[in-house]
Amino acid sequence: MPSSLTLSSPAKLTLVLDIIRKREDGYHEVELVLQELAIHDTITIEALPHSSEIILSCTDASVPLNEKNSCHKATILMQNEFASQNPGKPIQGVKIHIDKKIPSAGGLGGGSSNSATVLKGLNELWQLNLSKNVLKNLGAKIGSDEVFLIEGGTCIGLGRGEIVEPIEKCPRLELAIITPPVKVPEKKSAWVYGHFDVNKVSHHYSIHEMRKAIRSNDPQKVAEKMGNVFETLELLEYAVVFALIEGLKQMSGVRTSMLAGAGPTVVCVCDSQRTASQIIEPFRARGWVAFTTHTV
Repeated sequence: MPSSLTLSSPAKLTLVLDIIRKREDGYHEVELVLQELAIHDTITIEALPHSSEIILSCTDASVPLNEKNSCHKATILMQNEFASQNPGKPIQGVKIHIDKKIPSAGGLGGGSSNSATVLKGLNELWQLNLSKNVLKNLGAKIGSDEVFLIEGGTCIGLGRGEIVEPIEKCPRLELAIITPPVKVPEKKSAWVYGHFDVNKVSHHYSIHEMRKAIRSNDPQKVAEKMGNVFETLELLEYAVVFALIEGLKQMSGVRTSMLAGAGPTVVCVCDSQRTASQIIEPFRARGWVAFTTHTV
């Protein structure tokens, strides 16, 4: 049994985010096309065989290092699995270090990816041999994004986003990622969904049209079918974000730009890696978080 593991924890991009209706349980029925990105955090998990403690550390000071952290929740779930498989054995603790590259609370699923990676890592570290489907079910107890981030690749997401179906591989998209310095509430997704009224949406983005575009293997066609229904929101806090999206669309070499998930990060699809690098330069000079990446 290994004593430690180091794993990549990839970001995700929601190529299509559409909301169909508000459900009786208070959640929203969504239709998504989800895509894994090359940009990733690095997570090191070290076993603490003589302690049940969960010790978290992170290179990003804004990330909570207590039970609010989704990695803590993932560890508790896996400790319970360990206990059920090994009755009478002492529950092991872990030391988890997150080397952050994905912007925290930016809309690229960084926190969800971290917890999904911890589920997979502890499954390996503790040799629990849980199937991918079991890990997905555990992930769904933490959040909807975890399910996709255990699957990876390119998927359609339905329900609350926890029902994922792998589809054809997306052609490589060259991306410029920019996060404006916008303050958002701690429970950002709930805040954004809380402001959303599906009855005010006049245009819905199609997961079926996106799937056709992906099958064409043409990055331009994929870019044309990308969309995020949250861009219809009138949020004073996001004024600079929506202005940035429109401004980027006018720039040479830009195929499209859109809000990443619930934001405030903006994703710009470019015609080349060189264009993407040129796009981010002035934003980095202003001290904004900006980097290039691509789809996996």
